[in-house]
Amino acid sequence: MLHIMRHPYASDPYERCLAQLENGGHLVLIEDAVYSWLRDDARLKVLAQSARVSVLSADVSARGIEVCDSVLIDYQGLVTLTEQHTPSMTW
Repeated sequence: MLHIMRHPYASDPYERCLAQLENGGHLVLIEDAVYSWLRDDARLKVLAQSARVSVLSADVSARGIEVCDSVLIDYQGLVTLTEQHTPSMTW
């Protein structure tokens, strides 16, 4: 399952989404959720190590933050992930 997170770190949807990811799937951080990457959240780092988290580059650029290149995706990458993982759920 593909989980697309729009809500920022420490929100109820964020916590519920991460709980769902314990059963597998891939997480994409978009909109204000890209700020989550800046936090020292061990759960995101574990997901990144197993290539199970991506961050939308357009939203990172729009907010003027930096994210490691290994997790960045563009809109085409988001479409590809959506095609690979069904169903998808937006939080």
